[in-house]
Formats: sequence, C-alpha cells, structure tokens
Amino acid sequence: MLPHGGRAFVGVTALMMAAMTATGCTTRSAPDTTGPSDAPNSTTSGDDPGRAGLVTLRFGVSGDEVLHAAYKKLGRVYTNNRPEVTIEIVRMQGGAALTGELRADPPDVFVANSEAAPQLVVDRLVQPIDQLLEERGVTFGDDYQRLGLEAFSAEQALQCMPYDVSPLVVFYNPGLVPFTRLVEPGATPLSTSTGWAWEQFAKAARLMSRQGVKGAYVAPELDTLVALTRSAGTDIVDDPQVATTLTFADDSTRSALEEILAVVRDPEITPTVAQLEKVDSLRRFTRERVGMMFGRRALVPELRQRADFEFDVFPLPRLARTRSVSDVTGLCLSATTEHTEVAADFLAFATQDRGAEILAESGAVVPAHLPTLNSVAFTQPGDAPSSALVFQEAVQRSYLVPANPDWPELQAAVAPDLMRMFDDPVIDLDVLLPRIDAKSRQILAPEEGLPAG
Repeated sequence: MLPHGGRAFVGVTALMMAAMTATGCTTRSAPDTTGPSDAPNSTTSGDDPGRAGLVTLRFGVSGDEVLHAAYKKLGRVYTNNRPEVTIEIVRMQGGAALTGELRADPPDVFVANSEAAPQLVVDRLVQPIDQLLEERGVTFGDDYQRLGLEAFSAEQALQCMPYDVSPLVVFYNPGLVPFTRLVEPGATPLSTSTGWAWEQFAKAARLMSRQGVKGAYVAPELDTLVALTRSAGTDIVDDPQVATTLTFADDSTRSALEEILAVVRDPEITPTVAQLEKVDSLRRFTRERVGMMFGRRALVPELRQRADFEFDVFPLPRLARTRSVSDVTGLCLSATTEHTEVAADFLAFATQDRGAEILAESGAVVPAHLPTLNSVAFTQPGDAPSSALVFQEAVQRSYLVPANPDWPELQAAVAPDLMRMFDDPVIDLDVLLPRIDAKSRQILAPEEGLPAG
C-alpha cells in the first residue's frame, strides 16, 4: 500500500483500475513505432497541403527548453509513422495560467500538472481518457505508477494520463557531505535504502558549514512541509481527502514544524533570503557553496551542464519515517477537440514504450510508465545522478498534495508567511501559525466564515 492517503479526487482509482483489468479491451493497437522513428521530420508544425487527409493535432506544452525539445521529438517521431498526422507544438505558460489559456484557445492535447487537475474537471476542460486508452491496448494496472493514476482520477474515470511522477529528494555534493561521520563507529552505514534521520541531515549540514559554504537549503514551500510533517506522523491539513484548513497551529503539527525550523532557520547552516537574492540556491549548489538542497528530477539536465560538477541524490530525511511528496505531470485531451480518436492515438504513443522513453531520455522525467522507469532510458548509466533508484523508491513512499481546486491559490497566498517563518530573525509562532491557518480557511472553505442566512 502506498502511504499517500486517500483523496476525494482519487478515491475512485481502485474501482477504475479493477474495471480496466476486468475488461482488458484491445480492439485497437497502439501506433506502430517501427522504422526510422528518430529521423528528423518536418511535420511537427503547420500543415502540408501536399498530403491528402492530413489531420493537425495542436499539442500544448509548457516547461523549459529541455522539455520543449523532448516534446518536439515526441511529435516528430510519432509523425514519422503516422504521415497523415501533423503535430503542431503550441507553447503555453501552464501553471496558474493554464485554465485561462484553455478557455481562450484550447489545443487538442496538452500538458498539465496534477495540481491543476481538479479545476480542469470542475470547468469541464478535459475529457476522460481511460476508455479511449483501454481501446488502444494501454494496460493501466500493471504498467503505470499507481500514484500517477490516482493523481488524475476523478468522477469514476481517468481524466489525464500521467507520464512523470517526480518525488522530492535531496540533491547533494558527494565531495562535501560527510556521510561516514553521521553514524557511530561500527554502526550500519547510511544508504539510499535505509535513508537518514532528520538529526543526521542536520548534523551533516552543520559539519559542512564553514566560511562561504552553507550545509543545506530547504525552500519554504507548502509541498515540502506536506512531506516533512507527514514523515513525522502528522499533517498540515485537517483532511487529506477534502482539506478545509491548514493545521499549523495544532500541537502535533507545531511540534514537527519546530523541529524543522530549528534547522532551516539557522543562518549558520542555511543561506538567508538576502544571500539568495544575490546568488540563488541552484547556483550556490553548483558552485559548492551549498552542500545539499531539496529538489526534483527536473533539476538534473541543468546540473549536468555544469562542467566538472558532481552530484547525487538521497532520500528526504525522516522525522519518524521516510516519506516524500510527488509532483505528477500528464497529458490531457481537450473537451472540445474535434480529433478525439487521433488525439487518443497520440496520447497512447506518448505515454508508453518509445514515447515514454523519449520523455525519459530528457533526464527531467521520472516515468509513470513502469517498464520505462526500469530501463536505461531513465537510469542512464554513466550520467549523474548515479543513484537513480532513489527516485523510484521515493515514489513508493510519496504522498500527493490535497486534491482541491484552490490548492494553487493557497500556495501563493501563504508563500509570504512561509518565507517569514523560515527567514525572519524573530518570529512568534503563537501568532504566525494561527494566522496561516485562518488565511487557509478563507480559501479552502470560505463558506464556513459566512454568517448564517
């Protein structure tokens, strides 16, 4: 069993997967990917009037240039074997702007983060895809990360198809982190399978910190606190299924937060906001001025570009048990597309076998497709990080953030408070924590604050 806990948005996943397994429908095959599939092709944008029966699929993407290149290759390889189809790449902002972009000019297929999924369903901007993909031979129960499927499940159906399930891990500099000094002589050495305690993480940060070098950086983000507080056996929300308030002021949550803050607020071992404004955390890490930082797989391509810089990954430190939180990204079909069948063919290709490999080869993705997760397309022997299995294991210990359409708004609303909590020289938790909780209720459950009648 995964430790994510149930969510109202994902509670139907077991029922959905059971139905898929029972039917096992394979009336249509996935697109043929044989032949010179990786050869350059000019059909990734625009129309070709010389080709009869051409269908143009508009593929809405967001993200950095590494991911953009992977999406372009995905479209190019697909159209090599489907010459009647053109994939037109449409750049989108994504994130908070996604729903507005979809209302204004929806592409046929688009990339979306699972945090946006509840609002996409509420606004009827996507169409369910489980039946469409089942008809194309996609095997959900055996071939995909369960956490990824749960992230996009709602209303008794799979709303988007996950391709990336990226957990939060610790990136570290092997030349700086003194792992051997974190255990007593003769004790079992730390390993990626055993992980490490929060006290050991804090000790490592203190041992590394010296003139010009800070031991660790933990970003003041709500999702990070989801992972760490649940690691302590508590939570920052009242109900992981239908959250109506943050619970920072609760005794158990506050106790975990105080343990976390004792490390992240220490200016001797973690960079301050003022220091980060001069040199950001990623550049400090690559310049060997920070020994450890929390991050996801998307950091890998940029870190690999730094000449002569070595890095690896380790599980998040545990307050009681090792846990993480995963960021899930998937492909969705627009509710208004006029090319549902062709779009479903492309989506089936993109999220399994060769399509999943193309995305994994970017180095920025932890595949939701399990055969690809266990392939060299993801593990990439010889390239950093060498401990690629850490990502796989962290997914198995991951939670999802609460499935609430207002969660992104809440993240933005409490960001200044979290910054103060992590960095202000003097804070009063008796005032700050209840204020954060109250602010959250105005967003997550505003009707509870309205007068009766």
